[in-house]
Amino acid sequence: MKTMATALTAAVVMWLALECQAAAPHRRGFAAATEGRPARFPHRIWAFSGFEARPGNFGWFGDEEKKNIPKYPGNRTARRGAGPWKTFAALKTGMNPVPGPRMGAVNKLYVRYYITGTDKALLQHYSLSSADNCNIRVSGLAQGRWSEMVLDFTRDSRRNNGAPGAFKKGERMDDLQVYVGKPGDGKQYEVIIDDPILFAEEPGAPPEPEPFPRRVMFLAAFDTGIDPKSRQRYFPGEFEPAIRGAKETFGIGTAAPEDSYWVVARAVPKKGTKDLHVRLEMKPPRPVGPNTKVRFRYWAQGAAKVNVILHDATAKRDRAVAVAGCKQGRWVTEYVTFSKDEQSLGGKFATGSLVDSISFVTPGAKDVELFVDEIVLFDAGAP
Repeated sequence: MKTMATALTAAVVMWLALECQAAAPHRRGFAAATEGRPARFPHRIWAFSGFEARPGNFGWFGDEEKKNIPKYPGNRTARRGAGPWKTFAALKTGMNPVPGPRMGAVNKLYVRYYITGTDKALLQHYSLSSADNCNIRVSGLAQGRWSEMVLDFTRDSRRNNGAPGAFKKGERMDDLQVYVGKPGDGKQYEVIIDDPILFAEEPGAPPEPEPFPRRVMFLAAFDTGIDPKSRQRYFPGEFEPAIRGAKETFGIGTAAPEDSYWVVARAVPKKGTKDLHVRLEMKPPRPVGPNTKVRFRYWAQGAAKVNVILHDATAKRDRAVAVAGCKQGRWVTEYVTFSKDEQSLGGKFATGSLVDSISFVTPGAKDVELFVDEIVLFDAGAP
């Protein structure tokens, strides 16, 4: 009887502990580093940095690190924390993805990190729309080895100004900052980050078929960097910005398809041909990995085929994959692979080859329209 009573008491204590834990209020601004690499490709990637090639006006914090970096083909650099940062932190690193991409519904951060001297850090990013930071104090970081983590800023972050809730869909994000340690406390700290990817999940949308990318090399989402009035462009190349609501708001521009995000790229005539194309330059060029892929969204009308073309600046030749049987009159997400001879015209890339442009080309004719958006050039890992 005593054994049964003891077991019953233990069960009641455990049940009460679980009930109290379940009833405990969620403490915004704090999270444990318990979540690693996601399984599936994000619905949207809205900012990233691999620290290999910095676009114009793009900001990086800290110092370049070339020795202690994650070991995988194509990786060359990471970003080391430097400091002290005023009286706030011993070390700071991060990035500023000019010109301020738009956040999604559920916003998360994936990052590789190496840290010593503490298992804690403060991560925050800034909203240009609300002029405030959103921060998370993370604990339980693995020390002395390269690790991966995901933080859910929509669920766990708090705003510096004390306002409730997280940032809203469509707000423009500015810099991501990582702070470690206290200056002058006599401790030795080290922090290095690599491949931060800021991404959004859309509640209710089915998961993407592609696994989470090993490394992102180029991103063009078009949502910022194009002023509807001045028509200035952050993305150099050949296309026409199609802005949702631009005609109604500014009386100018091409209207984007109804179910677009904020801004998309409309194909324009390719000089010397009868084709239409969207061409984007990559300045500086991007080194590719062993399994090079492109994820993009397209909206086609009258276009039966789209050729996705990467220019291999190292080999000085184009490499192309054809997307046939294009669906009409609605946005479609497509994945194409450049690491398979049977798919890629022009052969496979060699790991480390530099890519300096990407194009989306379709035969032009009367009543043909092509829009592209959410372009991600990435290394998918082992083929």
